[in-house]
Amino acid sequence: MMLEKKQTVIRNNFSIFGMSLTQALVVTIFGVMAAIGSMALKLPLHIPGHRGLFIMLALTACCIMIRKPGAGTLAGFIGSFVTVFVAPGAKGIFAFSDYMLPGIVMDVFVSLIPMLVSKWYMIGTAAGLAHVSKLLAMYVLGITLNLPMTFLSLGLGAVLLSHLITGFTGGALAYFVCKRVAFLRNMSLKWK
Repeated sequence: MMLEKKQTVIRNNFSIFGMSLTQALVVTIFGVMAAIGSMALKLPLHIPGHRGLFIMLALTACCIMIRKPGAGTLAGFIGSFVTVFVAPGAKGIFAFSDYMLPGIVMDVFVSLIPMLVSKWYMIGTAAGLAHVSKLLAMYVLGITLNLPMTFLSLGLGAVLLSHLITGFTGGALAYFVCKRVAFLRNMSLKWK
């Protein structure tokens, strides 16, 4: 009896970014899903930014389901932490930009324009722009570090377009998945 009371106190008094313990755990799951989807589910598409489909699917679904400021940022941080320390790859510490920046941009879009989550094309556009933000940040970082960016600049238009399309697709898929989950949840509540 005493243990249940302590668990209730912890559950009711826990808050991170204004989220309850349950919401923070769901955000953690979305962050891990973004990292695992990006690392393990590699499609042989040979399109720049195609892994962003999974990243934006998870981050957008997190922002749609939780709808609290900071949810996308926290999910992006967790995804980048898992990627950097579990499977670092060639990017190393720069992998933080793959998850953190899109999470922050999605948070800004969803916080400033709440009606964004009501239409699939609006949330898809926001996800596409969030996915492009990581590419632009890496480009600015390359210029700042005086790296040879001439070759990248030649194909930047095609790369931007492919990042926008894969991010849009991931965001639109997240919208339809979340809508279906909400429908199934409403149906299960009616059956009780």
